Amino acid sequence: MKKIFSELKGFVVFSPQLLAKYLEENHLSGNNILKYFVENEHGDEITKSGIAIPIIGVEEDYYAFRVSVNEEKILNDSEVEVESRGWVFQTANNEVKIVGIGYLKDITTINEENSITLSLENGWHTLKIRGGSQNGERLFELHMEKQDAYPAFSGDVTTEYYYG
Repeated sequence: MKKIFSELKGFVVFSPQLLAKYLEENHLSGNNILKYFVENEHGDEITKSGIAIPIIGVEEDYYAFRVSVNEEKILNDSEVEVESRGWVFQTANNEVKIVGIGYLKDITTINEENSITLSLENGWHTLKIRGGSQNGERLFELHMEKQDAYPAFSGDVTTEYYYG
């Protein structure tokens, strides 16, 4: 299972196509999009719109990511060390991309080596982020449940995911 490093002690889970569209529609130029997450309201809007979800407060290490859908579980309850609910996610290209948050300082550096791409059916999803260890490896489970329309957002962007 592929693992990536928690650059700047975090990750971002995002829909590349929808993020590019948001940046274009809002005339947000340049390769440093991390600044839009931390310097103004665009970060909140991008997150609440289900385009990019930050996972912050992560111990520096390598982590694997897996997507589970509906009733499926990857981490059993005894393996879960941290959980955060209330997130929404939207995809338009049947994929979820995950990268260390530090790569948002220069998005041209994001490539297949330093990111993970997982399959996900297009549309709206509620997202529950579960972190834990499985077989001695650190793992984040992105539990997605398909929705017919934009679900209510109640994610806590201050959640920290230190565990292990």
